[in-house]
Amino acid sequence: MNDLSKSEEEIYQQRKQKLEEIAKADSFSLPHSFSTTTSLKQIRDKFNHLDEGSSTGTNVIVAGRIVNARSFGKLLFYDIQDVSGRIQLLVDKENLDKNSIKVIENLDTGDIVGCGGEIVTTKKGELSIKLDKVHVLNKSLRGLPEKWHGLKDKETRFRQRYLDFIANVDAKNIIIVRSKIMQTIRRFLQEKDFIEVETPILQPTPGGAIARPFATHHNAMDIDMYLRIAPELYLKRLIIGGFEKVFELGKVFRNEGIDQTHSPEFTMLESYEAYANVHDVMDITEEMIKAVFSEIGHDGILVFEDGEVDIFSNWERKEMAELVSEKMGTEINFKSDPKKVIKYLEKKGIKTEANSIGLLIYELFEDYIETSLNSPIFVTGYPIEVSPFARQREGNVLVTDRFELFISGNEIANGFSELIDSEEQSLRLSDQAKKKAEGDEEAHLEDHEYVVAMQYGLPPTGGLGVGIDRLVMIAVGQESIREVVAFPHMKPE
Repeated sequence: MNDLSKSEEEIYQQRKQKLEEIAKADSFSLPHSFSTTTSLKQIRDKFNHLDEGSSTGTNVIVAGRIVNARSFGKLLFYDIQDVSGRIQLLVDKENLDKNSIKVIENLDTGDIVGCGGEIVTTKKGELSIKLDKVHVLNKSLRGLPEKWHGLKDKETRFRQRYLDFIANVDAKNIIIVRSKIMQTIRRFLQEKDFIEVETPILQPTPGGAIARPFATHHNAMDIDMYLRIAPELYLKRLIIGGFEKVFELGKVFRNEGIDQTHSPEFTMLESYEAYANVHDVMDITEEMIKAVFSEIGHDGILVFEDGEVDIFSNWERKEMAELVSEKMGTEINFKSDPKKVIKYLEKKGIKTEANSIGLLIYELFEDYIETSLNSPIFVTGYPIEVSPFARQREGNVLVTDRFELFISGNEIANGFSELIDSEEQSLRLSDQAKKKAEGDEEAHLEDHEYVVAMQYGLPPTGGLGVGIDRLVMIAVGQESIREVVAFPHMKPE
């Protein structure tokens, strides 16, 4: 017990002694299982109309964790909490046998109990269970935080997340909403005839995104392998193999920085539909995310410093070059002379290292526009330099049929008409390989096996990627990704 302070050690030993007393008094405590007749929420939903001082004659058996305790003379009150909610336990020792009283006398906050009794209301109108029996299902040997109603220290909250979930109902509810969001996405896509698949997480060549991978080594095969940065290239192999609508909802890993919206491990939805294009993908993305907000009971109103937007309104679609032109106060497009644009920008005090008009437009968008896009908007027309798997736009070889969806200043989704020309794909991957050789750790590795697969024919395909963590952040009104994952990554203490 060397991780306990002196005071914590005393509490630990006291509670161990109490557990021994409970075991002596009650042979039914510490069972291997315990059956309940209802949840605490069901009790509240059914009996919330009772008058003060009411008796119902209805007995229930419930289980949960004690999160508060107080006494008033002969009466004791405990607040018990299960996954559905919280309710008060009323204890009148005069109505209990000797063994039950012994158990009660050795209870502490944090203990997990199973108990039975009648549903009543107190003289103050508090809905309660008047106990006639109680069993300890397990003893909390460490005391809950003093402010059980809400841990405030973020370090403690995230390092000991289980305490956060006990103490903060809102933290627990975020994880429940996250589950509902993922269920809704699965159901939405399945109803549109997509099938859910699983692709390798350990990959010999990390592909599908421009990102730095986590590397490892497989001893038996004696080869280097990587945690996937995206499932994209395997999902498109399935489209080549004849599956026409597929999706995967799972973890991806990128060996990059941690901040409010980035984590090295995050959850991604990727879907691919044969014979669809970028416009079809935008349609289904908007429909799906609106369905998510509707299913979780969100009113759709997102509030920002400069106003509010309705998620259920029609979403704007706008070209990246158009947004850049508006912001910079002059026409800048993919036919513009980069030298003239750079001179114009220098007069405005803007410096750039971009060496092509495409990279210049992209850099200006990232630096001056992206974070201001609060209303849902599909930004379209991405330069080919940053879109190695997107199909070129008809009539303009510098632009791809790609979009990114922005809400609340964050990229939520990315999609495009997939590149289906295997020779063009090979050239683009070769160009990425050159960048990696020149020191760009995020550049894409050359993937010969994927190019070979493409040579058998990839049909016209629309692809989509959605960052689930960021979507949840918006849905529950949180600004940090750590709030929406059960166990965020932390530096060692």
